[in-house]
Amino acid sequence: MDKDLVKIDSLIIKQAVRDIASKDQDRSLEALTYFKSKDFVVLCERNKIDSDKIKESVDNIVEYPIISRKKISNEIAKLIDKSFVEGVLSK
Repeated sequence: MDKDLVKIDSLIIKQAVRDIASKDQDRSLEALTYFKSKDFVVLCERNKIDSDKIKESVDNIVEYPIISRKKISNEIAKLIDKSFVEGVLSK
């Protein structure tokens, strides 16, 4: 798979995770909706990523207050980076 497309896909997922922690409730809701979309599932399939694990993490984020969400979403973003670098991009 084209490494540029993989990089773009990783950035899309990272931004959506960060948007969940946004103070803007509309942005947060849009991000949550994205993780339940077919587009998200296709992106994960294309990159051989378990979409259910990401969805589970995202569902857990919304249970926390906004301050904690930001910290958790940044940690998930780091894991996404690691996953793409070690998994998809290294192939």
